[in-house]
Amino acid sequence: MFQILKNKVKNLFVNQKSDNTWLSGEVIRGRGFAKKIKSPTLNFNNPKVLLGQREGVYACFLKINNKTYQGVLYYGPRLILKEKKNIIEIFVFDFNREIYGETVFFRLAGFIREPKNFSDFISLQKQLKQDCSEAIKTLESTKQ
Repeated sequence: MFQILKNKVKNLFVNQKSDNTWLSGEVIRGRGFAKKIKSPTLNFNNPKVLLGQREGVYACFLKINNKTYQGVLYYGPRLILKEKKNIIEIFVFDFNREIYGETVFFRLAGFIREPKNFSDFISLQKQLKQDCSEAIKTLESTKQ
């Protein structure tokens, strides 16, 4: 009983560290907005896995079917859609497969920026390109 409680408490605080902790989530179907701007993302079923973490955009590593990828993770509400609930979605570099229902592991590699609201999807798409450039710089200097 004590060990189970200890693990639950540890899991609540582990995300506040910038260590090598791999987190996981199941990929679910999103609303399709990222696809419309030609930047499809993986949407995750449990944004609470990042509870206590700062909302915003991060460079990240992912493990999908034992292969490591790099990407840009967003944690927070989709302000452009006037949503209030936090979500986790990841744009994965060099990846274009549908993997709904699969478990994906990810690790934060560095904070890029706070959430922003955009007036339109073109502005969001331009920002995503900048975020990708920043993420690549961060990931190049970070160990997997």
